[in-house]
Amino acid sequence: MTERMRRFLRPEEGAVTVEFVIIFPLVLLLFFLIVFASMGISTASDVQQVAHELARQSIGRLSRSAPVEDVCQDLASDTALMNHLVDQSLLLNPAKLAVQPCPTMPTADGFVTVTVTYNFAGSLVQALGKNFGLNLGIITRSSTVKL
Repeated sequence: MTERMRRFLRPEEGAVTVEFVIIFPLVLLLFFLIVFASMGISTASDVQQVAHELARQSIGRLSRSAPVEDVCQDLASDTALMNHLVDQSLLLNPAKLAVQPCPTMPTADGFVTVTVTYNFAGSLVQALGKNFGLNLGIITRSSTVKL
């Protein structure tokens, strides 16, 4: 056998292990990046859903005979409603959810805008974000309805 033929037929016992050691961390990193992005998007979607439901609830609050000074604060103080909305979510913590005051609602055109903020402090999404160099603090979403 020639030298060239021996080099071609040499054993490759450790090749799969070396490939695994090189590729597995990259696959694992990609997996965690997908989980992180999914959790962030899901949380933002849940906050938007809470804002939308609160905006819908504001119609009923403003339709009552007794006037409401600040419909947003009235909605935020309804703990049963807030707990029900947060219970529908997988990632939201009710202690980190805040409804912004809106004393000038409804507008002259009859629109009501409800703004909700969610603080990521201490959450799994923020912890994962720090590992990737992202500083996730507060997410804000608004929803508008016409009376």
